[in-house]
Amino acid sequence: MANTPIVRRQQPKPPASRSSRPPARLRPQNRKLLKWLDSWLATADDRGEKWWLRFEDDLRSQRTTFRSTQTG
Repeated sequence: MANTPIVRRQQPKPPASRSSRPPARLRPQNRKLLKWLDSWLATADDRGEKWWLRFEDDLRSQRTTFRSTQTG
């Protein structure tokens, strides 16, 4: 399975600003962030398949676990 090629298909992504919250209630900082996210999602991926394969290999070999902090 390690050598199985991964096929990535470009899926249309909905704009980040489509939220269930009415736009009038968004703070200006959040509105600005959502606008930035929309532009980021619209940017084409300029990394090749080789880069993504190495990235996935790194993720497999460098496992990271996030744990909640315990207080008290």
